[in-house]
Parts: sequence; C-alpha cells; structure tokens
Amino acid sequence: MNLLVIAHYQDDGSPYVSFVHSQAVEYVKQGNHVIVIAPTVFGKTYQHLKNRNPITIDNIPIYYVDYLSFSNYGKYSVNNWCGYAAILPLVKKLIKKDSIDMIHAHTIGFDGYLAVKLKKRFHIPVVITTHGTDSMGEINRKKGKYITAICKRADCTVAVSSKLKKLLLTEEPKLNIHVIRNGFYNKEMRNKEKETYTILQAGSLIRRKKVDVTLHALALVLKKYPQVHFDIIGEGNEETRLKQICRDLDIEKSVCFHGYLKNEVVLQYMSKARIFVMPSVNEGFGIVYLEAMSQRCVVIGTRGEGIEDIVENGKNGILIRPDDAEELASHLMKCFSSSEYCEEIADRGFQTSQKLTWESNAKKYIQLFKEIISQYVVEGMEYS
Repeated sequence: MNLLVIAHYQDDGSPYVSFVHSQAVEYVKQGNHVIVIAPTVFGKTYQHLKNRNPITIDNIPIYYVDYLSFSNYGKYSVNNWCGYAAILPLVKKLIKKDSIDMIHAHTIGFDGYLAVKLKKRFHIPVVITTHGTDSMGEINRKKGKYITAICKRADCTVAVSSKLKKLLLTEEPKLNIHVIRNGFYNKEMRNKEKETYTILQAGSLIRRKKVDVTLHALALVLKKYPQVHFDIIGEGNEETRLKQICRDLDIEKSVCFHGYLKNEVVLQYMSKARIFVMPSVNEGFGIVYLEAMSQRCVVIGTRGEGIEDIVENGKNGILIRPDDAEELASHLMKCFSSSEYCEEIADRGFQTSQKLTWESNAKKYIQLFKEIISQYVVEGMEYS
C-alpha cells in the first residue's frame, strides 16, 4: 500500500512530528510504502530544522514544503489556501511517479484541510487523526463546526481517545469516527532498581500541563518526606513562572529543571523514577504515560482526560481531580509510604503498556485503510 502522510513540522527534535514518524516507521515495517509531506512556514527559523531539502529517514522520503502563513490572522482561511497551493505541485509529481492509495493527515484544521482538498482533486481516500488540541482547542474557540465540516469530507476520522470521539460527536453526531489509541516504542527498562523518593514530569512547559499543580503538591509532600526529589523535563513559556513558584514555595533544592532532552534520555529518567506525574487537562491521550508505564513508573493523570481510556484508578495507575494539589499530594505520600502498593500499580501499568505498541497501532490503521479502499473499489470509484 502506498501511503501519503501529511503532518506539519512541529520542531520537536524529530524529522517532523515524533509520534507520527514512529507510526510511519511501523507502516514501513509492515510492508507499506510511505511518503511524508511536512509543511513548514516560509521564512520561519526552526531550532531543529537547518535544511529544508527533501531527505529520506528510516526508508521514509520526507518533503518539507514552505507555505505562506499570516499567523492567527490567516487561520481557517488564507493560511490553508497557501498550504494547499504550496503542496499541490509536489503531490502531482508524486502521483505521476507512484500511485497513492491513501492519504493519512494528522490534526484536523490545517493538515486535514489539505488532505480533503487533495481528495476532491485526485479522488484519493482520506483518514484524518485528531490528537487533542486540534479538536479540543478549536471547539473551545467556537470553531467546532469548521473542524467537523472538514471531518465530514474525509472518509473517516480517527480519535486517539474516547474523550475526543465524544467531543466531536457532540458537535456533529453524524461523523464517522473510530478510536485507535496511540502507541509507543517498547524498549527494555534501563534500570532495574527504582530510586524510592523520586517524582518525574515530562512534557511541554505550558499551562495546560499543570506543572504548577505538581509543584504545590510537592510542597505539601516535602513536609513529611523532605528527601523527595522532583525532575522536570521539557521546555516552554511557563518555565520562568514555574521557577518563581519554586522560589515562592521554598522548594528549589528539591526540584531540577532539565529542559529539552531526547527520548532515549527521558526513558532513562523514567526507569529511575518511582512516580510519573502529569495532571494535565485538555489532553487527547498522552503517549508519555505509556512510556512511563513501560518503565514501571506509577503513573498519575487527570480524571476526565484521554488517559482515562487505559488507566483504572488505583489499579494500573492513579487519576486525580483537575487542579487538586491536595489530592495529588495525598496519593504521592501513599506511594512513598508503601513500596508494595507502588510495585503492584506499576506492575499492572506495565502489563497495560505492553498492549499499546506502535506495531499494534499500525495494524489497526492498515486494516482501516484496506476497508476504506475496498469500499471505493466496490463502489466503482476511481482514485490515484
């Protein structure tokens, strides 16, 4: 099967988007040909992208295509038109060279828009995956009708959690939506022994990740367990405010900000940490939870978020109320007071993680793609 993946460049240290590339690699391993188009903003300087020339990584050709962007002024309109105009000549060449059986777009508002425009032009089936903020954020901005209109033009929308599916169906009950949860690369634990009084949080330092909630919980925990250490991995516009909170709470000596680290290094920290905390909100799923489970961390997330699909509170992880530092502190202290309790939850979390690899994720997508393509054939539709 020849797959065209569209995922705009996110500058996260990977060739375009880390988890999208992980999935694409698995598509190739399962015998498919994958081409990636990664739209990039014209004139923008990216930290991790020094050369926009086409490149092949992991047997996947990647094309970086510049398009004009007018920031939020052009969102939902001119930016999308510019993006489509920019990639259209390349897609024409790709179709001439190799037929394209399926277009898989990641996020709805921009990449999904490009995909459905290509579907109309070339009659190629389209699947759009929503990962969270591209649907939750737009619905919060009263743009739900806009994104669901794009979804209706695709052959299928895939949500990475039940929460996202329910959210989109609330906006448009007639949408064709499947739930396929994200995967992760299953790698052996780096360390067999945990450092008992350790907490880790990894992710962008942005407001919705709620690192401040963890810091306030830590201040309460330190009163009983002064030996606890908290590692924070990630970068973002909240870093200055979070460091000030540490000073205000007088917990600086117990907290270490590591900034951006490569995934291999993050996994090393996970393998040492007893507890992984991310009490974020508006979280579509969160692959980082799976990675922490695979390294036998006790995982703590937020009720009502995408992680609720796989975490059963008190069994294979812990779920707290949003913004409740006191409840978080209570659970942390319970974990530190009983290594047996920790190990039981961590073991069950580890077993859960083993079922959610990129291999199993890709198999489900490939099956979905085949079903959609076969329907085109039955209906006598021409594509590619």
